[in-house]
Amino acid sequence: MKIILIIILLAFSSISLTYAKSLNPLSNNQESINSGKKLYAIKCSKCHGPKGKGITNGHTKTPSLKKYKRGYTLFIDIIKNGYIRMPAWGGMGKLNDKQLNEIAAFIESIANNSSNWIE
Repeated sequence: MKIILIIILLAFSSISLTYAKSLNPLSNNQESINSGKKLYAIKCSKCHGPKGKGITNGHTKTPSLKKYKRGYTLFIDIIKNGYIRMPAWGGMGKLNDKQLNEIAAFIESIANNSSNWIE
């Protein structure tokens, strides 16, 4: 009986995750996605490639953004504040919050599984 209840709960939780909205206020806004695509081409494509698949430069490979699975909140934190070899793009006259969200909307639009963006 407990197993059946667990299976039912798992089924409903996966359905709700499938239809949950992204935390990004600009998700599914085509104008923002287009702006994010332009910003991505200028700021991100040199390291992550024109299609977000990552680039190998001989000894390291940058992550594929199409496979990003760690959620919107962490994504914004990483592009705003930097991470390991990635520069910080937020604050100090770099990119404002709207521009960061536009880049996130574009990445979410090309991601293999956009349901990962609800976190």
